[in-house]
Amino acid sequence: MKMPENLDPEMIAPCGINCLGCKAHIMQKKTCPGCLSDSPTKAASCRNCLIKTCAAEHGLKSCGECQTFPCRLITHIDKRYRLRYSLSLVENGLFLKQNGMEAFLDREKERWTCPECGGVICLHNHICSSCLKKYETAGSG
Repeated sequence: MKMPENLDPEMIAPCGINCLGCKAHIMQKKTCPGCLSDSPTKAASCRNCLIKTCAAEHGLKSCGECQTFPCRLITHIDKRYRLRYSLSLVENGLFLKQNGMEAFLDREKERWTCPECGGVICLHNHICSSCLKKYETAGSG
């Protein structure tokens, strides 16, 4: 899977995860269309996400826009993502809040594009979806 020329803001989950780099989007036979989609093909964890529900109830696209950010829901998943995947969702939310969606999309494209082949680097295992090169961390080229 190659990184698209322009990233779709709808592929950014409210918690700050870039759904293009999610294993469920990259690796499944029925590609997950992203957290914001109502498709039945997306992962059960995304269909039942409390963070997505909370953001929707508050009329927010990004948790970083919320007055109580980072809340307990975000800090809980942030800890897991920092330990397992070297990715901070709190940092993503702060970046979005301070710099806006366009700057975030530019940063995400650079961060998750394989410098070898232009494929999408999976945020969960840091393996390029096209050439299968393994990276130590995101953006490590």
